[in-house]
Amino acid sequence: MPPQGLGQGCFPAKPRTRGGPCRNGGIEAMTRSAIKGKTDPSPRSMDLKEDKDQRRSGGRSRTSEERLKASERKYRALVESIPDIIFSLAPDGSFHYIGPRWKKILNHEDQEVLGKYFIDFAPPEEHRYLIQVFKEVRDHRQSVENIPLRLRHRDGTYRYFSGSAAPLRDGRGRVIGTIGIARDITEQKKLEEQLLQAQKMESIGNLAGGIAHDFNNLLSGILGYASFVKKKMSPRNPLYHSIQNIQRSAEQAADLVKQLLGFARKGKYEVKPVNINTLVQEVARFLKRTLDKRIRLVLDLDPHLKLVEGDETQLQQSLINICLNARDAMPDGGTLSIRTQNHSLGGSSSEKENGARGGEWVKITLSDTGLGMSPEVRSKIFEPFFTTKEAGRGTGLGLSMVYGIIHNHGGTIEVESQPGKGSSFTLILPALPEAKPRPSTDEPKETLAEGGHETVLIVDDEEMIRQLGADILEDAGYTVLTASRGEEGLDLYRSFPGRIDLVLLDVIMPGMGGKETFRALRGLNPALKILLSSGYSTDGGVEEILKEGAVGFIQKPYRDEVLLKKVREVLDA
Repeated sequence: MPPQGLGQGCFPAKPRTRGGPCRNGGIEAMTRSAIKGKTDPSPRSMDLKEDKDQRRSGGRSRTSEERLKASERKYRALVESIPDIIFSLAPDGSFHYIGPRWKKILNHEDQEVLGKYFIDFAPPEEHRYLIQVFKEVRDHRQSVENIPLRLRHRDGTYRYFSGSAAPLRDGRGRVIGTIGIARDITEQKKLEEQLLQAQKMESIGNLAGGIAHDFNNLLSGILGYASFVKKKMSPRNPLYHSIQNIQRSAEQAADLVKQLLGFARKGKYEVKPVNINTLVQEVARFLKRTLDKRIRLVLDLDPHLKLVEGDETQLQQSLINICLNARDAMPDGGTLSIRTQNHSLGGSSSEKENGARGGEWVKITLSDTGLGMSPEVRSKIFEPFFTTKEAGRGTGLGLSMVYGIIHNHGGTIEVESQPGKGSSFTLILPALPEAKPRPSTDEPKETLAEGGHETVLIVDDEEMIRQLGADILEDAGYTVLTASRGEEGLDLYRSFPGRIDLVLLDVIMPGMGGKETFRALRGLNPALKILLSSGYSTDGGVEEILKEGAVGFIQKPYRDEVLLKKVREVLDA
């Protein structure tokens, strides 16, 4: 403590202002002068010294102010360069500040946002959740991270965000608002949804394919025996029409299974160059006979459209299925538009969202002005048996088959729809790199199925199919041997060396499968004729076996005349 006579007032913690009872600057100056042996400075010299000190102090203030402005500029540039939305909220939750990214991402002006609340831009179903999150930050003084939310763009669509927020405190620790950041994850969300959808569709496809395969085996017995018995009956027989109805019902069931296989991408697939414009024109002719007269059909076809490579029948069926759905979505009439165009993909991120690769493509867009779909319905339209139609008006397999067919052709499907604003389906198929000569469309003349006297070995794990094949072929004069497993088929072949002319081999069997059995039989006789059979068509290794030398393929279920014709063709080849 200083001596009492000097008084504590002459040693304040901070220098006092000019004109006070004690000025540290003067005292310090005199002290320094005394130490240096100088005489006491005159009052004028002291005033000059104080003026210099003030000028130095003013310079320091200006320097501090410039530093503060530079710091502000630096942090403003930092905030504006961040790709996320930075915001602050007043204590009542209204926006007090928004960063420039809000306008870039959501296209709202600042005056349209400031003073409003998150719930003014969020969908109604998220309002209660957002209010709870805000109260947790403000009232419980808790920080939150990675909160999912959606905010409305100026165009009415919603974008996905991941938000984080923390309480904003004053110098005394009181909460005076909220600060936070929102990251746009819309593109990431789309990719995640597409991945989940692809995985779900793949799982459903595998399930559908397995069911279709087993169902085809059952239908083989029904359809095969119905056609076999019908052939032996006179049309005057009282049971003839009953058998005919059984056959017709089995064929309808087989068509249903084909749709399942189309969705599962395991259906029949005959590749050749296809002109999509020609297909659209054929579909248009069909639609003019089936559409309500209040529905207007508009075609916009690119005259220079490139060819695609695929199965003409499947692609045409895909277009018809979409058009029929459009018809049903316009009960009071409307417009159905079909547009074709060439399309080049550069492989950008937006183009890759649906799995499309760079290159030349053909785009077919089918749009209607119908009822449209909600996002929930749109997310399920490709699932088998999903339908919004009343009972008896649809199987729910039409769009599932379209999905399988287009993806089987290496293409993609894009769907846009809003309730009350119609729907638009865009099919994107890879274009042929160059035009190829189109094969003749002349159908080969039908030949009557003939019998024979050769020996045929049937290898199939389904007893009914083995028995059906034996009955049909034996009735036509063939000698038939049957085996329920690949191993048993090999044993039979070894037991009749040189006497078996043809093997009818099922591709999908437990134990030794069709591929292994084929190779083992060919190892015994490289020239042996082997005809493949499956409920999957060209899946399950069929293509690979055909390339290795199998002489043909027949898909289950088949009628007796189809089997007889195929066997005769193979034996005579």
